[in-house]
Amino acid sequence: MFVDVHLHLTHEKFKSDLEAVIDRADQAGFGALVVNGLEPVSNQQVIELGQTYPIVKPAVGIYPIDAVNHLLGESFPFSVRKFDVDVEINLIRKRAEPSQVIAIGECGLDGHWIKDETFAEQERVFEELIGIAKDNQLPLIVHTRKREQRAIEMLAHHKVNKVNFHCFGGKVKWALNAAEQYGWFFSIPANAGKNEAFAKMLRELPADLILTETDAPFLSATRGQRSEPI
Repeated sequence: MFVDVHLHLTHEKFKSDLEAVIDRADQAGFGALVVNGLEPVSNQQVIELGQTYPIVKPAVGIYPIDAVNHLLGESFPFSVRKFDVDVEINLIRKRAEPSQVIAIGECGLDGHWIKDETFAEQERVFEELIGIAKDNQLPLIVHTRKREQRAIEMLAHHKVNKVNFHCFGGKVKWALNAAEQYGWFFSIPANAGKNEAFAKMLRELPADLILTETDAPFLSATRGQRSEPI
């Protein structure tokens, strides 16, 4: 059985052939496509996909940039939909039972696109979602960019057991330490053949703590092409 533990079938790049993408994965022997939500619209969409396609397993979360949508100025380099974060946290809390979702995420911390003035609010939202995952014994699918160590600190502080770091961009030794000390998982994307850090993680992480992901439509094994589970 193949599993893609992190992808975005709600992305506009799948609008024209979504059913064919899912069917190709099904025919190839996939047991699960864990489709991650990022904000209210995609969270609702992944729930609906899970109700339509048995192979789709919904995960709902709040992406760190979306978590601070109300703090982003007009100069921010791309469009971010405005919404009430606390309303969405409460909705995720209501959805967070194994009969509706398979995980909470993606969520986490970002220091690449957004800087220090947003960190406190990012961490508040992340902590809320950590609590929801723990209360419902659900895995947490974590995005970190430039804030890997802080995310590790927070997860360790809250004694979170079920963690998958998606597309971990920090130092490989941090991943190794986290895997060995806490038993957390790390999902490696399909472009690992062209990324030495991912290749090193594949070589050095305990094999039973490595998961497979595409982050589709991103991170294709062939640069410039749309990624998909197959």
